[in-house]
Amino acid sequence: MTLGIEEKPEMKSPIDSLIVDLILEHFNVQSLEGRDEILTGDQFSELIKLAEGMYYEEVTKHQKLGLA
Repeated sequence: MTLGIEEKPEMKSPIDSLIVDLILEHFNVQSLEGRDEILTGDQFSELIKLAEGMYYEEVTKHQKLGLA
C-alpha cells in the first residue's frame, strides 16, 4: 500500500552497492575489534578505489578479447 504516493522503480548502481557493502564491512570490523567506528576521508578514498577495481574486474570477467 502506497498511501497515494506513486512508487518509482528503484535504480541501483552496481558500483554504489559495492561501496555501501565495503563501508558496512569497514564499520563491522571496527565494531568487532572493539574500536570506534570511524571512516576517514583517506579510508573512504581507499574503499572507492577498491570498489572501482572490483567493479571493473566483474564487468570484464566474461568479456571476450577482441582481435585488432
